Order: sequence, then structure tokens, then C-alpha cells
Amino acid sequence: MLRFQRRSYWRAAIFCGFASCLVPPAQAAAFAAQDGEDIGDQGGDQGGDQGDDLDDLREEAEETSKPAPEDLSYSTSIEGAPDGLESKLEMISDLIKGNRDYPTAAALRRAARRDLEAFNDALKAAGYYAGKADFELVYPEDGGDPEVVFRIEPGEAFKIVEYEVLYQDEAEGRPQTLEDAKIKTRGKADGATLRQHQEAFVTYLLNNGFPEAQLVTRRAIADFETGEAHAVFVFKSGPRAQFGEARVKVEGKSDPSFIARMKTWEEGEEFERQKMTAYYDRLSKTGLFSRIDVHPGPLEENGAAPIIVNLTERKQRTIGGGVSYSTSEGPGGRLFFEHRNIFGHAENARIELRASEIEQSANLKLSRPLPRLDGEAFGNAAFTNETTEAYKARSLELSAGLSKKWINDKLETRGALALETSNVRNNGDEERNYLISTPLSVIWNSEDDLLDPKEGFRASFTVAPYTGSKTFTQMDLSARGRVHAGKNDLLTFAARAALGSTYAIDFADLPLNKRYYAGGGGSVRGYGYQEAGPLDADSDPIGGRSKVEGAFETRVKIMKNIQLAAFVDAGSVSTQAVPDFTDEYFVGVGGGVRYLTAIGPIRVDVAFPMDKRESDGDFQIYIALGQPF
Repeated sequence: MLRFQRRSYWRAAIFCGFASCLVPPAQAAAFAAQDGEDIGDQGGDQGGDQGDDLDDLREEAEETSKPAPEDLSYSTSIEGAPDGLESKLEMISDLIKGNRDYPTAAALRRAARRDLEAFNDALKAAGYYAGKADFELVYPEDGGDPEVVFRIEPGEAFKIVEYEVLYQDEAEGRPQTLEDAKIKTRGKADGATLRQHQEAFVTYLLNNGFPEAQLVTRRAIADFETGEAHAVFVFKSGPRAQFGEARVKVEGKSDPSFIARMKTWEEGEEFERQKMTAYYDRLSKTGLFSRIDVHPGPLEENGAAPIIVNLTERKQRTIGGGVSYSTSEGPGGRLFFEHRNIFGHAENARIELRASEIEQSANLKLSRPLPRLDGEAFGNAAFTNETTEAYKARSLELSAGLSKKWINDKLETRGALALETSNVRNNGDEERNYLISTPLSVIWNSEDDLLDPKEGFRASFTVAPYTGSKTFTQMDLSARGRVHAGKNDLLTFAARAALGSTYAIDFADLPLNKRYYAGGGGSVRGYGYQEAGPLDADSDPIGGRSKVEGAFETRVKIMKNIQLAAFVDAGSVSTQAVPDFTDEYFVGVGGGVRYLTAIGPIRVDVAFPMDKRESDGDFQIYIALGQPF
């Protein structure tokens, strides 16, 4: 739970009594645009019969107790509604929704008048302060069921010509106008826009030294002669404050002083809610806690706001696994064991085993946060056995390094020292290599989910100089992202690209397991693993010193939990140090289905090679957990 001292916003419609100073009393009204599709002053009955007698009321009460009918004894229509408003009026109309039947004219009129009240409120909420609604009961000439025709006279949408900010308390250094808070206005008078301005102003206060900021109310004073309005926002800011210490209470073995050192602010600097949010996110990303409560405490005499942190640890150990299948790599699986918070300072140890027909590996990862660096120290030990068409190799790698986070943890820089030995065999030849490398990486990652990202994008650049048995340098650049369209993200357009280059070594001298290859489920779908590139006389991949890859995928949600996908992948491998971009490209096309689950989408794809060679399969099938990118 994350709290920022946000108060509950009032939902009452508040009207300004001094509106009569601006317009004649008969027309004076002030519309308070509050949370949601806000409503304003409600007028009297707008039409229909006023003389319902006791028998009519008794008759309606009897009808109310009956279940909703399948066929209604009336029809409805709306005329004159502004663009975009008719669908909203339909949603708030009891008659149009047809929850029950109204078999008599008197009952229909009463229900229509109730709808009129909601319609008039909705017009005001949309900025049509002078708008009004009426209805007519129309009977067909040849008899039959009546039609309730709602007629909307919206008038012109009002325009806000002045914005006023008022405070109910005293403090220094506060913005006095929306412009001071860097809020752009467009003069729109609808409730949603006024609410956005109001919330943006409170957010500005919270991020600029006022942890107790809250809104009180808002209202619009309408001049019906000119069609203009004056918006008034009322706030309480509380006193200006600085960050104080982090006061941590933990249910578990975590060291409170260590958790406090992970804070994203310095004591004494001006309070900013977004820094407190970043602290919450940092604690959440550790994966240590099942409950996180972060909020500012009462201000101290020196003007500092201590940050109160209450944490409950989750279980320290996790065992998990997964399975996959593709026609190019065969069945695959992974099993992992993770131990968190080993010594109380968020240390993490993870052992992971992976196996498929072409690769088996064991990996041990250790990490420990370094709060003062705003990063972590990490170490890794990995053994890999590869059995591919290009080569057979056994490798052991040991590495250790440091990472640092920047820009709200979205940007990460990493540096490491790695030692690697490998035994590579191909066509009876055997080669053993000993390599030392210092990989350096810059990673931007604003994605919101690992398996099914919907927002943000990821890009990375890595340069890795190698020395030892061979001396060379490799550079890799990759990026991926997606955009959505339609209601509830009906359509998703996703893309990825990757480049790789090798310098300071001839192609023939580059170890086979350090060459670039393309093809497979994570590369160019439709082609076998490592086979979207040049082949030797035995139709085995030879790899290259560089590669370029790209993919585009369209996903459409046909049901709540089901997506259909169509994609095109392309890639090229070159023996040159830098991709030529004019070399032969291998293109695969296909489609698939994603079943969206709570843990991530289960993906099934079928892909076909566009330029099929004799050694290529007719198609490839991929089954895995998670979106491809």
C-alpha cells in the first residue's frame, strides 16, 4: 500500500451563491465539476404529464416488482445530442437500458422525467451549462407501442475565460495560478477537464514541497448571456516541508538501517512526492516484501517531514519452472531456485537450470544492492553445453561487476570483468579458447512488465573487448517497443531491431561460438535455429562477424483473454565487420495466438520461410510463455 496523504475529494455538487452578481437571478447558476462525469444544478420537470394520480402510482409500484421483460412495450430515441455525448446519455438512461417495462403512459412519463434530470446534469458536466433536455411520447398512427423521443438542446459549449486559485490556509512559496504550476489550459468547461486541472495542481504542490496538499472544491461561475465561465479552484497546501529521515519498521529479518539507506532523497532537500514514489518502486523491485506502506509523517518543528516506512517480508525462498517447445529447438524446460535476503541486506542468490535439445546450462547468480551507489554488485558462474548444426561447445564463464541506476531507475549502466574458457568442436576439428572480457552496457528499460509489457520500451548498447587466445571487440545494439490503438488496447503494434558487429579479427579466426547467427524463436521465426544465414557445403550454418535483425508484429484482442497475432521477421548475417544492409535477407512470416493469463501470455506461433532453401523446413512452430517482444 502506498499513501501520499491524498485526501478524499468531495463529490457533492457545490454552487456559488454569488453567481447572481454576474447574471440575472433566474439564470444564475454555478456548476461544480467534481470527480467523474460531474453533474450540476438540476432543474424542474421538463415535460410530460404532471397529474399522476394514486392509481397510477399503485400501478407503477406493482410493475416495479416484476422481472425485467425480454420485449419492452416501448421504444426510445435521442435527437440533437452533441457529438460524443449520445452514447453517454444512453448509458445513464433507465428507459434506454430497459431494466424493466413501463406498460402505461403515466409510468413512462415518470421514468422519462427521471432520465431528464440525469440528462440535464450530464449536459452541464460536458460544459453545456445552458443545455436542456425534453421528451415527447409519440404513438404510431397505426397503433402499436409508443416511442419516447428525447430531444436535446445543448446550446453552445461554455468556455472558461478565467481560472482562479484560492487557498484556505497560509503558507509561503505557493503557486498562485495554474500557469505558475505549469498547467496548460484550453478553456474547456467540461467536468473531466476541470478535474484534470485540479489534480495536476495538487500534484504540483505535492512535488514541490507541500506533502499535506489537498483540494477542497472547485466550481464554475457561468454567465449565460456571454456563454463564458469563471473557474474557481480551492486548495489547502499545508506548510512547506523538507525531507526528513526514513523511519523503517520491518516484519522480518531485513536490516531497517539498510532499508533506510535505499532512500531516493537527501535529508533537508525539498519534499517531492515523486521521489517518495521512486523509493516505493525501489523497495518493490527488490521482491522482498509482500506489503509496502510509505507515507510522510507529521511535520517536525524544523519543517522536516519524516517518511514512515512499514514493511512485511514475503517468503524468502522460491522454486519455479517453465516449459517451451519449438520445431527447431525441440522441447525445453527450466527450473530455478531463488533465495532472497540471505543476510538481511537484500542479497539474492538464484540457481537456474535450462535444457533443450540444442543447449543445456547451469547458472548461479548472486547480487547485493549498494544503496550509496544506487546500484548493485553482482557475480555470475555459468556452464553451458551447446549441440547445434554449426558447432558443439562446452563453456565455463565466471564474471563479477557493478551496476548503477539513473533517471528513476529506468537507465542502467553496467560494467563487469569476465573469464571464459570453451572447448569448441566442428567436423572433427577441436579448439580451446581462454578469454578475458570487460563488457560495458547501457540499458534503458521503461517497460512495465517482463512477460507482457504494455507500456514503455527497452533499448540496450553493449561493447565487449576480448583478449586472451583471441583479441577482438564486439558491439551489440537492440531496441523494442509497442504502441496500442482502439478501446482497451484492441490493437497492438510491436517491433524490435538488433545489430551486432565484430572488430579487430578476421572471420576465419573468430571462434565459432562467438560468431553471430540468426534464425529461431528469438530471432527470425520460420527458419531453424541459427539457419537464417549463410551455409556451408553440408548445409550447416557458418555464422558471421555481424548481423542485423528486425521484426514487426500486429496483435488484435478478439476476446478478453485471447489475442491473435500476425508477424514478419527478417535478418541477415555477414562475414564483414559491419552489416552491409545489402546482403541477402531471410524473411519469415506467420501468425499465432496468445492466451492471456495472470502470470503472462501463453504463446503459440506458426512461421513460414519466404525464401525456402532445400535444407529449410516448410514451417516452424513455437510454444512459450510471454510475448516475443
